[in-house]
Amino acid sequence: MRLLKFLVVIVLLAFLALTGYAYLGDMAPRQQEMRQPVALDTGAPAPVAAAPAPETAPPANDAATEEPASENAEETETNGLD
Repeated sequence: MRLLKFLVVIVLLAFLALTGYAYLGDMAPRQQEMRQPVALDTGAPAPVAAAPAPETAPPANDAATEEPASENAEETETNGLD
């Protein structure tokens, strides 16, 4: 029984020591100034926007297999991510 109490006390002291070191120890990261040259391509002309593709009619599907269009179909297609 004394051995068990001794182990519990040692574990508690180790936990307190670890907690104290975490709060009081010097654990700050080393900071160092770094300079690295960056090549910027400023002499190139601005990119030209591509012409929009002409819209084509969607292929005909069977009406039985086609799902009904939702009310927000137009909103989901024009999300601005294209």
